[in-house]
Order: sequence, then structure tokens, then C-alpha cells
Amino acid sequence: MNHFKYLILLVLISTSFELSSQDTLDMKEVYIDNDLVYKMDGQRFTGLAQHRRKNGNLVYEEEYKDGVILSYLQYYKGKEKNLFFKLNYNRYKLWKFEKEFYYSRDGELYQTVSFDENGKKILLEKFENNKVTYSCEYNGKKRHGQEMCYDDDGNKLIFQYVNGKKVRKKKRKEKHDGK
Repeated sequence: MNHFKYLILLVLISTSFELSSQDTLDMKEVYIDNDLVYKMDGQRFTGLAQHRRKNGNLVYEEEYKDGVILSYLQYYKGKEKNLFFKLNYNRYKLWKFEKEFYYSRDGELYQTVSFDENGKKILLEKFENNKVTYSCEYNGKKRHGQEMCYDDDGNKLIFQYVNGKKVRKKKRKEKHDGK
């Protein structure tokens, strides 16, 4: 039983060490070499690199782990740390986008953009009151797949696109007997 307690203690200590080993540096204190980010002493950077205005307000920050960028966060102008935009990067493909998040001033998520493993846009979604109000599948820059939205009366509309062109529903010709 004592071994189990020591194991738990060891895990807690190593976890807290990893959390405390993250640095928060100014963007001027890191550099990029071969797509990895380093501190000025040559070690791969783990932590946050920030850019602040002269008055000290945070403009944006980037999160790194072992030199690999994980996310970029941009903030509204002001004294409080109010998130405007977040970009997650693919951990396995350096500098390739994974997902974008856009926020209103009150902190509500209002739009996301998702990307495939190569950084090509595949889905755009818009939200109101935490509900999807618009959704469209993409193949890069062109709509490709299903688009969903609502009309002014609240009716759900669904359209199909292939390589940026809307698929028209074919009208069926009715046979007319002449009677």
C-alpha cells in the first residue's frame, strides 16, 4: 500500500513540475528556426510567448510545447483579457491550422472554421445562443457538400454544392394524357 502512495506522490510532483516549467516570455525573447520555436538560450520553448502594447495590455499570445506551436490567441483591445480569436494548430503537421474560433465581446462563441490535416478548410459553422445557425462544408476555398441555414421564418434550409456550384434539383416532368 505504501508503494501506491509513493507512486501517486511521484506523479503529482512530476505533473506540477511540468506545469511550473512553462515560461511566459515576450515575443522578442523567442525565435523560429526550421519551424520550431526556441528561447534565446537555444532550448526549445514550452510556454506562452506574448505581445503587449506599451501600456501593458495583452494583444496576442502563442502557446508552444517543446518548440511546436499549439495555439494563437488574440484579444480585444482593453485592460481585461477578453478573447477575440483563437487558432489551434495541428500538433503533428507544423504550422498547419486545425480549427479557428471567433468570439463576441461578451465571450460568446459565434463562428468556427475547421481544417483537414493539411490545413485545407472543410467546415464553417456560425452560432447564436450556442446553437448552430449556419453550417457549410468546404473543399478548400469552395463550398463542397451540404450547406444548412434558416430562412426568415425559422425554416431549416439545406442545399448541396459540388466544387463551388449549387446542385439544382431536377424537376420531374409529369406525363400528360391530354384528357
